[in-house]
Amino acid sequence: MADPYLLGLLAALAVTLAASVTDVRERRISNGLIVVGLVAAAALATTSGRWPDALAGSGLGMGTLALPRFIARDSVGFGDIKLVGVVGMSAGVSGVLAVIGLAIAAAAVALTVQIVRCRRTSERVIAFAPCLALGTAGHAAVALNSAVG
Repeated sequence: MADPYLLGLLAALAVTLAASVTDVRERRISNGLIVVGLVAAAALATTSGRWPDALAGSGLGMGTLALPRFIARDSVGFGDIKLVGVVGMSAGVSGVLAVIGLAIAAAAVALTVQIVRCRRTSERVIAFAPCLALGTAGHAAVALNSAVG
């Protein structure tokens, strides 16, 4: 039988990839997509008995991204905060911290490229959903390797 944790990570990866498309194009993430991701993550967490860790991971992820939002209004969008809640519900507490760490590293690289490419400050904005997708993919790869190896 498939590991519910890995299934949850794959579902979160699918949601972050879909969110990346609209985030890059329109700078928005669909609430409908967030709801689908949360329902899938909650169902997997509940059936596997991981719901306390899933709720804590969701809350920790959202709180971690909400902090910069309340310090600097334009730093992180609410769509990104809700998206990391989906990832946290799938990845749990330790997983969401790993995903956020990887996403921040990816964002740093992307922002550095933006700064080098265009000198104007107004264009130094990046979509964060693709960074969360990269972080989720990285964490899923490590989790899969641990499960197989």
